[in-house]
Amino acid sequence: MNQLEQIESHFKEWYPKEGCGLFVAIKGKKEWVACTNVAEDSNDFIIDSKEYIVASKRGDIVGIVHSHPDASNEPSQNDIKYCNTIGIPYYIFSYPDMDLKILQPKRDIKPLMGRDYEFGVNDCFEAMRDYLSSQNINIPCRAAFEDDWWEKSLDYFTDEIIKDYGYTRVNDNMKPNDVIIFTINSSVGNHCGVYLGDDIFYHHAENRISCRENLYPFWKQHITGVYRHAT
Repeated sequence: MNQLEQIESHFKEWYPKEGCGLFVAIKGKKEWVACTNVAEDSNDFIIDSKEYIVASKRGDIVGIVHSHPDASNEPSQNDIKYCNTIGIPYYIFSYPDMDLKILQPKRDIKPLMGRDYEFGVNDCFEAMRDYLSSQNINIPCRAAFEDDWWEKSLDYFTDEIIKDYGYTRVNDNMKPNDVIIFTINSSVGNHCGVYLGDDIFYHHAENRISCRENLYPFWKQHITGVYRHAT
């Protein structure tokens, strides 16, 4: 089968749910990687995070692919929102017609302080990423995190993953622009922020607005990792 036939076959297996996968650049060629849709909503898709990370080790992810069963290839509001957040083009196929639309991401410039929380769009990772960008430290796009991942045996803040962002674990005193990982009522890291200096850090906690905050008395006790950019 050619690539389009492989994609169509994958969509057929997942019908009536949305089928999904990735385009990965491997040795100069755009390879198709079929993925598992772990979304609970039949009208949505979430690529299995473990599969995403494995694919990212093989090459650069250059496309997020998914189907719109019995519907047009017009992007949904979620498609637009998450495409812009992740920063990777969305390849949207109508199914079974297999008409393709490519949605290109647009990166909005958002104020760092006072953002309202929305998981996957305005959350701790995006706050960290945008703050570091303001400091001329650019980290790669992430996989789409699964909500409540720490309850699903997933860990997005391992040393290996953070190393891919150009950061390595340090054990000395924190310096400005160090990334801080927190573990709160969990066995794995489930929050992050950026150290600013003088015990102040920048972060965006769930159900709160993004802000600067003192590490004491609450946050300091939950630090489980500090990472520094290899500049």
